[in-house]
Amino acid sequence: MKTTSRLLGLCLSLSMLFALPACSGGQSASSAPAETTPAPTESSAAEERHYPVTVTTYNQNGEEAEQTFTKCPERVVSISQANTEMLVSLGLSDLIVATAHRTSTPWPETAAEYESLNFLAMDDYPSKEVVLSLEPDLIVGWGSLFADDALGATSDWNDRGINTYLMKNTVSGLGKRNFEFLIQDIENFGKIFDIEEKTDALVADIRSRLAAVEARTADIPEDERPTVLTVQMLKDNEWFARAATDLTANIIELAGGKCLDEEYGYASMEVLIDKNPDAILVIDRETKPAADTIQGLLDNPALQEVTAIKNQNFYTITHVSFYCGSMQTIEDIEGLSEMLHK
Repeated sequence: MKTTSRLLGLCLSLSMLFALPACSGGQSASSAPAETTPAPTESSAAEERHYPVTVTTYNQNGEEAEQTFTKCPERVVSISQANTEMLVSLGLSDLIVATAHRTSTPWPETAAEYESLNFLAMDDYPSKEVVLSLEPDLIVGWGSLFADDALGATSDWNDRGINTYLMKNTVSGLGKRNFEFLIQDIENFGKIFDIEEKTDALVADIRSRLAAVEARTADIPEDERPTVLTVQMLKDNEWFARAATDLTANIIELAGGKCLDEEYGYASMEVLIDKNPDAILVIDRETKPAADTIQGLLDNPALQEVTAIKNQNFYTITHVSFYCGSMQTIEDIEGLSEMLHK
C-alpha cells in the first residue's frame, strides 16, 4: 500500500560530496572568541568578498521584504521541520541554536542530527520571549510563525537587527504553491550562508531528477494520465481535502498524474465517490497517521468501488513534504511517478 521512493539519500550524498565549510571564514555559534586579532586568512577574505548580500523574502502579509546580511549568520533559530531539515542537510546544524514545530517523522538522512537539536516545542511555535532570550541573528520559518499570536511581525525582529526568512511556499498571496519556490529557497540559503557551490550542485541534481521524471511521462496525453486525489485525514463520514493551489497539486502534476484536488476542507464521501480517483495521495502527520486514514478508507463499505481503494493504490507523503516542500519532496515526486506509471 504505502509506496516509498527508491532514491532516498541522493540529495544528501551530493551535498556531502561538496562538503564546503559553512560560512567561509565565519565563526560558528559555539566558537569562543579569539584572544588576539588573527592575521587575515584566505577564508576570511572570501567572506569579505561575499558579504554584504541581499536576498528577497517576505513579511507576514505576503509583501516582499529584502534582507541584507553583512556576515554569515551565527545564531539561527529555525522554526518548522522542513526548513530545519534542509539547513541540517546543507551542513549548517552547528549554527542552529534552537528549533520547534515538528509535524512528521524525521527524514531518515538527517534524523539523528535533527533530533539532537535544541527543541523549544514540538508540534507548536515557541513564545517570542523564549526566542528573544536566544539572541538569534536569523529566524527562519513559515509565514504563520510571524502572526500576531506567534512571534509577531517580521519588521519587529528586523528593527532589533535580527534577519528573518520565510519559506516561500508558506507565504500567503503568492498564488499556487509549487516546487520551484522550494528551489528558490535552497538558492537563497546558498547566498545567505555563503555555500553557493554546494546549493548550486544540489539544485542541479534536483533539476536532473525532475527532468528524468518528465521525460518518462511526457508522451502521455492529459486525458490518459492517472487521476490522483489528496486525502489528509478522516472525520466521522467526511474526508479532508487539499486545494488545487496546494503544493500537492504540483507534486501530482510533476509526477505525471492528473490532480483532482479542488476545494480545501472537509467534504462528504459522496464527493470522493464521484471523483473516483485512480490513486489517493495520503498525508501523514504524527498526530494524524496516514495508516489510520488508509484503514478508514478501506473499511468504509460505501467506498469499495472507488478505483484507488479497490486497488489499494495509496501513496503516503509527509506533512512537511507537501505543505512547505522539503528535502523529501523530490523523492516523493519520483516515488509517486513510479507508482502511477509502473
